[in-house]
Amino acid sequence: MRFGFHLFMVDPVEFPDIARTADECGWDSIQVADAPFFPEVISVPYPYTPDGTRFWPLDTPVLDPWVAITAMAVVTKRIRFLPSVLRLAVRQPLLEAKSLCSVAAISNDRVALGVGLAWMPEEFKWLKQDKKTRGARQDEAIQIIRLLMKGGMVEFHGKYYDFDRLTMAPVPKKCIPIYVGGTTTPALRRAARYGDGWVSVIHSMEEVEGLVAELNGFRREFGRENEPFDIMMHCPDAETVDDIRRLEDMGVTDLQITPWSERILAEMGVGAIMQQQPSLAVKQDAIKRYADDVIAKFVG
Repeated sequence: MRFGFHLFMVDPVEFPDIARTADECGWDSIQVADAPFFPEVISVPYPYTPDGTRFWPLDTPVLDPWVAITAMAVVTKRIRFLPSVLRLAVRQPLLEAKSLCSVAAISNDRVALGVGLAWMPEEFKWLKQDKKTRGARQDEAIQIIRLLMKGGMVEFHGKYYDFDRLTMAPVPKKCIPIYVGGTTTPALRRAARYGDGWVSVIHSMEEVEGLVAELNGFRREFGRENEPFDIMMHCPDAETVDDIRRLEDMGVTDLQITPWSERILAEMGVGAIMQQQPSLAVKQDAIKRYADDVIAKFVG
């Protein structure tokens, strides 16, 4: 089992110090948010809270994920970083591939790519993208980014994206994993077909076995059941080392923790967890304590 945490709602000024602390203590990854903007009014409910309201203030600072990752990569040595998730359906894949490859070069390939479908109609409208084709366009975008990371002259001729032979440099020295997000059946199929793993939000332990079984069924369908595949999720009711070992036995490879939050039941949602923002010193102490109490038991 590997361990990581998300920095959404954390003051960006704290990012370098938090990253250094986690890097020194044996954490595996840090996730950062992607949110180009927050509309004052949205035309649909937020899909991840019971009442459809957003759980964060609209002036919450959210750095561009590639800027945030670069700032932390240059002050660390071993920890990985990923956007969770990059709203690829409202972004141009050639430009995102360039950003990913650039950050990989700066970080010595200590980066992964988490991708997902943007959900706000306003994002698609104002960024001039078709919301109806978002799934199919993301499928092509994943293929394009994977192709470009191999280096050399490449071309792509799809339904939504089309370009003749071109090359991009630098490219990663090793394979950069692409994790696909989402909890719907199409999202799970997309992860199984195109992803090196699946990245999700909050789940209870009783949900995990069924989700992993569904993912594995799709992987068999696409003939990928023998390839490496990571499963990354937040499971707040996994409170003990034995609980975490159960998740590991079920196939979870990466557990996302908010080490500085008080214990909160899963049904209260990820928003209630992320809203707990103590001082930087308290965060750093919690990161060290969790590493000593839990992560150390999974090393070696």
